[in-house]
Amino acid sequence: MAKRHQLGESRVGCIVWTLLAIVFALVASKVVPVKMASMKLEDHMKELAMTQPRGTKEFFEREIFNRSRALDLDIPRKQIRVKKYPERVIMDVEFTAPIEVLSFNFDWDVKIHVDRDIFLM
Repeated sequence: MAKRHQLGESRVGCIVWTLLAIVFALVASKVVPVKMASMKLEDHMKELAMTQPRGTKEFFEREIFNRSRALDLDIPRKQIRVKKYPERVIMDVEFTAPIEVLSFNFDWDVKIHVDRDIFLM
């Protein structure tokens, strides 16, 4: 029994790594859904620019706002900015996603920028 302790065998390392894995899983369970939703919103914005070349500035803002609500992202309408030119559309969305893990609160600033050329057919 005394030789086992001399070999450096200990369960403390296992406990520490298990706790770190649990903390990582908790953080990932809060961050990944927000990241996935923001990526889906960005894809939707790119698709809008590609498929709606005749859309107005108000149309793009409304579509982005509605999609953000469907994805459970709390984005105020004033944080959605669209600039529509005859040959391109520029869309910017900035919002803060609150991440709460155990008793810690983090504010994650998310910025989405889409700048696409418009090709009229």
